[in-house]
Amino acid sequence: MATTIEYVAGAERPALLIELLDDDGNVIDLTGFTGSVKLGLDTSSTALTKTSGVSCSTTGITVTWTAGDLALTAGTYLGEAKATSSGLDYIRQFTLTIVPALA
Repeated sequence: MATTIEYVAGAERPALLIELLDDDGNVIDLTGFTGSVKLGLDTSSTALTKTSGVSCSTTGITVTWTAGDLALTAGTYLGEAKATSSGLDYIRQFTLTIVPALA
């Protein structure tokens, strides 16, 4: 079952942990991999590409948001997390919803 990830527009916390699972449901150890994350409202455009603040470890890909990263228009974004090592990629997609902040 997919989990809905939701942030308020402009939020910087909490960090996002993306676990990649193998066929047996075990978390894949991504130590030594290089990570990146993209967000877009659809597959034809990218609203955010993030490489700094993205780390790979035994628990998955952790995205640490910084000021302005999530200052996006409210909506449901297609997210793509990538972990790369030796030219080979693990790529997973997810959805992330940005809700408007209170005035």
